[in-house]
Amino acid sequence: MSEYRQNATNGEWVIIAAERAQRPADYTSTAKFRNVPPEHSDDCPFCKGNEHKCYTPTYEIKNGDEWKLRIVPNKYAAVSRPERFSNAPLPRNRVAGMHLSAHGYGVAEVVVESPKHNANLIFMDKPDIYEIIKSYKERFISLSQDPNIAMVNIFKNYGPSAGASLEHPHSQIIATHVLATHITDELSYARRAFNTYGSCIFCDMIKKEMESGDRIIAKSNHFVAFCPFASRYPYEMRIFPLKHSALFGTISDEEVKDLTDILQKVLAKMFILLRDPDYNYYVRTVPNSDGDVRYYHWHIAITPRLTRPAGFELGTRIYINTILPEHAAEQLRNQN
Repeated sequence: MSEYRQNATNGEWVIIAAERAQRPADYTSTAKFRNVPPEHSDDCPFCKGNEHKCYTPTYEIKNGDEWKLRIVPNKYAAVSRPERFSNAPLPRNRVAGMHLSAHGYGVAEVVVESPKHNANLIFMDKPDIYEIIKSYKERFISLSQDPNIAMVNIFKNYGPSAGASLEHPHSQIIATHVLATHITDELSYARRAFNTYGSCIFCDMIKKEMESGDRIIAKSNHFVAFCPFASRYPYEMRIFPLKHSALFGTISDEEVKDLTDILQKVLAKMFILLRDPDYNYYVRTVPNSDGDVRYYHWHIAITPRLTRPAGFELGTRIYINTILPEHAAEQLRNQN
């Protein structure tokens, strides 16, 4: 029997139709097993020795003369940051008396996570993952200082169906001049919930999830990972800081180390259970100018790319999920 479930943090409904698929094999049977890439590719612009194929790094971690991590401007960026706009507010322009437009101002960067072409977050040494997350924080803080940047988006696309165009391990940072509507809607919903209940709706949710335990995947000193009650996708996961914090850039060094551990742990569980699926993860945080507000809670969303939204989802924004989040969490939790 299917069930409607509502996301308490944004009001969105999903349909859980668990009778349509109940085993991980239902998803992995159609997965494409990827070939193991070589440690170096002559054609890859991110491999060691091909540094000349990239722009000058905006951030770099070195071990002596050898780089371990580089952040470089994206050569094929959808946004750009011309110097002539750097010191003045950008105007919105009227088109045909009613449509709004603005210059495509922003920053797009690629986080090259390792010089090794075949590196994988799941198998990397923890100090290397620590440097990746630390680089996210440093660039988030730096880009947030630009008054024309409204939002800094940090995300990873792993595998072709997740949108990755290169197999070399990398993630991305795109800072934009405008805010996406679904983000402003979620922030407004959270703000109304705070005004109604007098507390952060995310903090309340985390407390209830911890008490129940049904959807918990892993816990650490500073973070908890669980499958949301109203998951839109099979095996969708969230990682939340246990301490209230709305702004990703406020994460402490101790929390970065702890996040290193739990992120690798849940990705490894997903890797084992679903046989190395394509996936996306992204950091959801308040816009830069909002600061560390009381009504929102930053987090990382992880979505295995096992299903695709079709006409019903696109037309209604009501997603159909074919596995109970409680079952998904139990299966992930049991992977070692």
